[in-house]
Amino acid sequence: MGQLRNLLLLPALLLTACSPTIDGSESPGSKSEYSILQVREYDARANVVAAPTFTSHDGYVLLVVPNDRKDRSIWIMLNPRSPPFYKQMPRGSYTISPQLFDVITKRNLVSSTVEEVLASHVAE
Repeated sequence: MGQLRNLLLLPALLLTACSPTIDGSESPGSKSEYSILQVREYDARANVVAAPTFTSHDGYVLLVVPNDRKDRSIWIMLNPRSPPFYKQMPRGSYTISPQLFDVITKRNLVSSTVEEVLASHVAE
């Protein structure tokens, strides 16, 4: 009986092993988080921020910063819950002040992954 059960489980295990894993930017949670950024960025596209600002949506904290050329705003989700754990829209280069970085980290507004990325954008 045990061998028969094992034979019946084998196809199920093979199908599970061969089925695609939904992870990263293709996961439903990630798509939902990117859609928050996309809508907010699109709605505010014409208004480039002069200084970093915070906003929120459905429990997510968003940081809006000007890009390095000061001609576009960059939206960063500080506390994503789904991989990838750093989400920014649109792509582009930016800098933040050491003081802003301290505020973000001391108030626990940011996930560890986002904190690492933001650290690489702190102005010297």
